[in-house]
Amino acid sequence: MMKKHTRFQMALLPAALLLAVQANADEQATQLQDITVKAQRISARPLQDFREFEKSNATDLKDVLADEPSIQFGGGNGLAQHITLRGMGADQIDYVVDNASTDATSIFHHQGRFMLDPALVKIVKVQKGTGSASSGIGATSGQIIAETVDATDLLREGKDVGFRVRGGYGSNSGHYGGFAVYGQLADKSIDGIVIGNWTHEKDYKGGKNYVAADGTDTVHNSALGNRSWLGKVNVHPNEDTTITLKHSREENYGERNLREEFYFGTTRDEPYYKHRIQDNTNLRLRAKNAGIFSEIDTNVFRINSKHKLYSATPTTPEVETVGANLNLASKIGENHLLKYGLNYRNEEGVRDTDSEFKQEKDDYRAFVEGIWGLGSNQQFTLTTGLAYDHFKMKSAGNATPSVSDGTVSPSVGLIWDATDNLSFGLSHYYNTRSPRFYEVQLTGGSVSLDPDLKAERSRNTELNAKWQWNGLSLDATYFYQKIKDLTNYGGGGRSRLPIRLYSEGSLKNQGYELNLGYKWRGLKSRIGMAYSKPEMNGTTLDAVQQAIPIGRQWTTSLSYLFEKPHLEIGWRGRYAQKSSYLSEAALRGGGEPTVRTGYGVHDFFANWQPTGKDDLNINLSVDNAFDKNYRSHSQRAGSSALPEPGRDVRIGLSYRW
Repeated sequence: MMKKHTRFQMALLPAALLLAVQANADEQATQLQDITVKAQRISARPLQDFREFEKSNATDLKDVLADEPSIQFGGGNGLAQHITLRGMGADQIDYVVDNASTDATSIFHHQGRFMLDPALVKIVKVQKGTGSASSGIGATSGQIIAETVDATDLLREGKDVGFRVRGGYGSNSGHYGGFAVYGQLADKSIDGIVIGNWTHEKDYKGGKNYVAADGTDTVHNSALGNRSWLGKVNVHPNEDTTITLKHSREENYGERNLREEFYFGTTRDEPYYKHRIQDNTNLRLRAKNAGIFSEIDTNVFRINSKHKLYSATPTTPEVETVGANLNLASKIGENHLLKYGLNYRNEEGVRDTDSEFKQEKDDYRAFVEGIWGLGSNQQFTLTTGLAYDHFKMKSAGNATPSVSDGTVSPSVGLIWDATDNLSFGLSHYYNTRSPRFYEVQLTGGSVSLDPDLKAERSRNTELNAKWQWNGLSLDATYFYQKIKDLTNYGGGGRSRLPIRLYSEGSLKNQGYELNLGYKWRGLKSRIGMAYSKPEMNGTTLDAVQQAIPIGRQWTTSLSYLFEKPHLEIGWRGRYAQKSSYLSEAALRGGGEPTVRTGYGVHDFFANWQPTGKDDLNINLSVDNAFDKNYRSHSQRAGSSALPEPGRDVRIGLSYRW
């Protein structure tokens, strides 16, 4: 539908230039030592990796991040789920896979944004709050960052080929299965992997005492099919260089409510068959010790998202993104590192492939960031950065002139390692996010742009302390964030047409997080708490695109790993305290606050590795063991919100050869 060839060829230039640089570096045989410089702690930490996925029955991002109290998911399956990070809505969060990302563009505001099949992923981590200068385009309120799995991750020791099979069944969720085959040449110069995976989630039953509009305990139109596959090849010209070509596809499909986040049980939300497809193609070069560059990470990518709606008037809204990143690092002396580079991203959105109405945007970013090891024993790590962002946006149908804006964003952070077991961090970051498209499924005509439309500008101050001693660990964080010039829209009546995008208002968010853990031999325990209170223009307003006041959330876990048999058993708890907010309707009409009921949910799990190794995993879990009837605080509240599934007994198997 979209002519991207010229832009994609231009985006290839950074990769071509760096390949030439790398070849020249090889000729010079320049050898530099690996750099051991600490990065600023910005709440980015590995949360899960593929070994943990194989030990669980995780089938989506909600399962993967269940232990993180600052991240919440709405009810239902797949795109029915709205995600919040520190209470910030989906429009404020970036989703980055293999250094490729799209803006938080809404195809339809009653749907979630993110698609992730854990079967394709090597590791998932979360960066909370406003990102530093090197964090990429639009990192104002956090990023979910994933790397897809490589053949070398799955290969057993001493083998050059292998395969993985997995499958499982849930009493209240359906079944899943998948297959992967992978290998490498004997000299390890090339490796590759192909993965296919599928999930069939049926209409699930709500918790105890849940009654649907038809008198049953079934949450109708919650069924969802998922298909995903990944093909990936790595070429290693030398031990310090990797060139990767990857393509992946993820699909959700099924008969779903028009507004997937709600269940009215009436014709107001008549179900339709829907099919969401996301393709991701990525060419990436990573290298170390390449002449003057101690590190190189550059890529070009294309991401295409389609949502086919088979209604009386079928539509296929589509968003296509092409982009390129050039991330470089150079060592300065023994204790300092300089990171610098360029980021580019172009997006186009249309309601139908043959539509004359189109929204288009270009984002450019240049950055430099220094990480400085200070003190006689490098007990201080100072991070200083500066980024310049520029966007240019055109409206649907080119009904108005384009709008552009540029902004400079500084960042500074400091880590003090007071002792070997105690450290403190303080950061103050600025970042910007360009205006997002109006949701493309509803763009049937032109979208006008206010001449004063600006990028949202975020400022985040964060204080962090970490302590470890004799198996105990404590992590405490306080943050305060403010975003000004929020992207807003106005229109006439319920149709919202014609649409005008403009900048108005501010969003403030403050809160704290505590995580306490303990390990002793096979025993692991953890308790986490997160609190945030986002306010739009001074009011705790529930606006799913911008922020959702989720209140105080808790997670707990306790497990023990027996050596013989190699069996881990455990328990996990999730709790939400009672909270309240003002709905948009109440704000307009002077109504009363909406109260969210608190809840507690308990899961039990077991993983057995019969061989004593991680090649064979047999999993058993009982999710929502006490059949709690509840609704997530990450969804707009009220009786129309989708309830979470009731008790679900799952059994699964994963085998790697």
